[in-house]
Amino acid sequence: MSPTRPLNAAVKAETVADWNGLPHGRITDRDGEAQVFTTGLPDLELWWLALGGRITRQPAGNKAALWTLRTDTDHGRGAPIAVYALSLDTDLIDPDIAHAVQTPAA
Repeated sequence: MSPTRPLNAAVKAETVADWNGLPHGRITDRDGEAQVFTTGLPDLELWWLALGGRITRQPAGNKAALWTLRTDTDHGRGAPIAVYALSLDTDLIDPDIAHAVQTPAA
């Protein structure tokens, strides 16, 4: 057993989260991309404010929506990150960052 964790996308994302004080519930590595699970839209908004990126929203069933921020650990040069926030389908993102929301391609 190796005494150190492999430096994968999840470890890099956790480091960025700690460095920037970003909230998260769980961070995993899946196929070289960090997947960050948050508790809601305010958390996702904080990740966007720290790292930028593009946000999408899609139905998640039963009056819920899944918001996804696609970004990376170093402003276009780092490990890829997907930050997820589940919300009611009536919840809206902060109007100050609404320009970051993109409509998913059909």
